[in-house]
Amino acid sequence: MLFDLVFLGIPIFAAICLSVVAIREAAPKFWHCAFSFLAYSAFYLAGGRDVLLYIISGMLIGTGFLFY
Repeated sequence: MLFDLVFLGIPIFAAICLSVVAIREAAPKFWHCAFSFLAYSAFYLAGGRDVLLYIISGMLIGTGFLFY
């Protein structure tokens, strides 16, 4: 649950905030960042969660072998 909150909830919240700033300031430079966060969230929902879990698990195992 915490994993989903960090890797899905925070990017969605950031995308919403950046979209609001882009609309309020009428600055198109914020739309690129908002779209990037939404694209990352779609990747996460489409199977990226498993990829991130495997990478983090591998890093934890690797650091365990490093300090063994």
